[in-house]
Amino acid sequence: MGEARDSATRIEALDVLRGIAILGIMLLNIWAMGSVPGIGSDPRISGWALSDRVVWWVQQLFVEGTMRGLLSLLFGAGFVILATRPTGARSALSIYYRRMAALIVFGLIHGYLLMWPGDILLIYGIAGLFLFPFRDLPARALIGLGFGGIAVLTAIGAAAVVEGMNTREHAEAAIAAGAGDEDERIVAWQDYLAAIQPDLEADAHSRAARQGSLADNIAYKATIASEWNSLAAISWWSLDAVAMMLVGAGLFKAGFLGGGLPRETYFKVALAGYAIGVPINFIEAEQAIAAGFMVPIPISEVTYQIGRLATTLGHTGLVLAALQTGGGRRVLGIFAAPGRMAFTTYIGETLIGQWLLFPGFALGLHGKVSIAQSWLIALGIAVVLTAFATWWLGRFRMGPLEWLWRWLTYGQRPAFIRT
Repeated sequence: MGEARDSATRIEALDVLRGIAILGIMLLNIWAMGSVPGIGSDPRISGWALSDRVVWWVQQLFVEGTMRGLLSLLFGAGFVILATRPTGARSALSIYYRRMAALIVFGLIHGYLLMWPGDILLIYGIAGLFLFPFRDLPARALIGLGFGGIAVLTAIGAAAVVEGMNTREHAEAAIAAGAGDEDERIVAWQDYLAAIQPDLEADAHSRAARQGSLADNIAYKATIASEWNSLAAISWWSLDAVAMMLVGAGLFKAGFLGGGLPRETYFKVALAGYAIGVPINFIEAEQAIAAGFMVPIPISEVTYQIGRLATTLGHTGLVLAALQTGGGRRVLGIFAAPGRMAFTTYIGETLIGQWLLFPGFALGLHGKVSIAQSWLIALGIAVVLTAFATWWLGRFRMGPLEWLWRWLTYGQRPAFIRT
């Protein structure tokens, strides 16, 4: 999340970008908070009215993966700031790793006790452990390493596509040769297809648990968190995060993320990012629609990281260009407060969604809202948390969780109340 800096030395562009990302990520997280697991593979589960289809298309073209991508870029910028800051008697190494260790602990608490298995704090803490040795590299080297990580992820996806195609071809050959359904080649393809189908039993279990007691909810979410935090999943998501963080670190060192480059440069980046990313995202979405959301071999396995990075850079360029205009600063400036309190805002989203809106021991809305309605709820949450952050920072130097994280990082209690 965001690096806690004194108000006088903060970089407004980073705060605004971080605020947009931390509020925008709720547009994605609220689906998993408010519906069954199957909605990830088939959004029609919760309704498919025109408004739902519009929301789905907007998400696929502009939101999917980009808010997380933007947060990762900004984490990379924060890494550069922290790792290169004068630290007095303490080593930068000690301070940095204390900060990452605290983030890992926060992530475990968030995922297992606060009931959000989709937590990114744990992943960012683990990914951050690998960044420190690269702190002195120049911007181009950092960006190059980040692109290299994205290339590795793309290659892994391509290998998965090849494996899927081979499995299908072997099954087709077996069928053509007259083999029965028990043939291992046919069974392998049937198992492959079954894996992409919504798990109706898991969906029913989700509904029952989420409509249950506090104990039922915690036990269910802890089980999901353990599944999502498998070694394979942690490894994948950590590489995903490290790659984007390195790109972000390089872009910050190059002066891009700080907002100090000419506006024309940011417009060019925005146009290039959207010109590459949006068509890729459209092709991925169109394939899903055409296949009734049951795509056996999705092209996104190969193209997702490229489209996500390009669209994320498009958003970044557009925001940074707008911040160089008076109107843009006035409009986008509202995101600075939640950006300065990104950690607190992120946990606030979880508390509202997982503890107030959706569980059976509270309002019990789980499984009862469409994806369009969930976006309206997410926007309402954004308004509430932005107002809270603005009010809070008028009275305190930093958010409560930012204050705690800073205390754990430096080992001394920071000033909290404004005087």
